[in-house]
Amino acid sequence: MVQFRSDHGKWYKGGVDQLRVSVSGGDSYIVVALAGESDVYTYDQLRGALEAEAGKGSALLIVDLAGLEFMDSTGVQVLLDIRVLMNEHGGKLVLARPQNTVARVLNLVGADQLIPVYPSIEEAIGTPRS
Repeated sequence: MVQFRSDHGKWYKGGVDQLRVSVSGGDSYIVVALAGESDVYTYDQLRGALEAEAGKGSALLIVDLAGLEFMDSTGVQVLLDIRVLMNEHGGKLVLARPQNTVARVLNLVGADQLIPVYPSIEEAIGTPRS
């Protein structure tokens, strides 16, 4: 296992168990809850999880960001790609409950202008599908 040391002397694992993904849903939607960090080390894990759920044909894919503490540009690119994939299949991708740091990244790159962001899962579920 590769370990990295931050500037503050705190040890953490790089790319090992940094991203946790759980899936739930209802009849017309799927919720993918992310926790931990989304970065270059977890890119394949994030892409694989979201592509698998997007491929199930649900009308609405909600990505719950409440547990996600960090997201870099690779994670944003995955979200933008999944948005396109959902649109191609007549579905919609929305985001819910981002922490401030993640919301700031989404805003800085303009992703929040392309993918709707909601303050709650309930509001995201009520999203018009078209």
